[in-house]
Amino acid sequence: MIFNLLLALALSACSGADNNHANAVIDDGSEIIANDYKYIKSSGDIRIMTYNSFYCKANNGTPTFSDENTHRFASVIGALAPDVVAIQELDSSCVHRNKRYLLEEISKYTGIDYELFFGSAANFDGGRIGCGLLVKRSMQVDDVKFTPLPGDEPRMLIEAKFPKFTVFATHMDLNPMNRKESAKLINNKAKKSVVPLFLIGDLNDSPTWKPEQSAFPELMQKFKIVSDASGSLPEQPGVTIDYVLLGQQHAEKIAVTGTHVVRRLSVKGEQLDLSTASDHYPVFADIRLK
Repeated sequence: MIFNLLLALALSACSGADNNHANAVIDDGSEIIANDYKYIKSSGDIRIMTYNSFYCKANNGTPTFSDENTHRFASVIGALAPDVVAIQELDSSCVHRNKRYLLEEISKYTGIDYELFFGSAANFDGGRIGCGLLVKRSMQVDDVKFTPLPGDEPRMLIEAKFPKFTVFATHMDLNPMNRKESAKLINNKAKKSVVPLFLIGDLNDSPTWKPEQSAFPELMQKFKIVSDASGSLPEQPGVTIDYVLLGQQHAEKIAVTGTHVVRRLSVKGEQLDLSTASDHYPVFADIRLK
């Protein structure tokens, strides 16, 4: 537990809380080039990211379910070009949101050829809400499963299996007891993995919280934090609830080459402040298979 917390702090220090122009270098010596806020991925790396969409209504004081806001959110993903990205707060066929299929719209607007997987979790406004996963078609997805998780609002776990690693993506509940139960279920699944396993998403949780309010004491039995934990919420500086976790089992087969919470990003030549694109910042970790 102490080792994992120290690792998280070290990653935060390496990534740089202000997202300045310096490059981040960790683990095996590879680097993410953040010059001009472009975050160029090194050749041979796989970028794994989580990003809460806030239903693409923008975090600018006047939330609107507009095509413009969806384009803006998707442009962030397009610029960072993750190979795998977990997205939370998605809707499909909701009456008062133009019956859009939000994950499909985001995927299209990124300009990247993604395969999409929607973890439909709960009924809402004549449609469904849940979390999702976008995977570049150049990545080989062997199998995808959907497992309901405990929640006052129903939740879903997406399990995507690749040839040499597996990704679990989710959006955990606000109720700490439900998060703890979810963590136990996830840990039981993690024990069975024969390849490196990542857990990514908005976990609505932090290892800095009191044990009775946090699922991390349970999660840290099987996982460790490998993403920048310097603060993923624009309106709560320093608070992180969005993570990339790596299963401790088979972790020796993975090199984490860099990680960032992205607060400012160059998109089509313009530097954007991402605090208004969503009420969460995107969080990514670049990894390399050993």
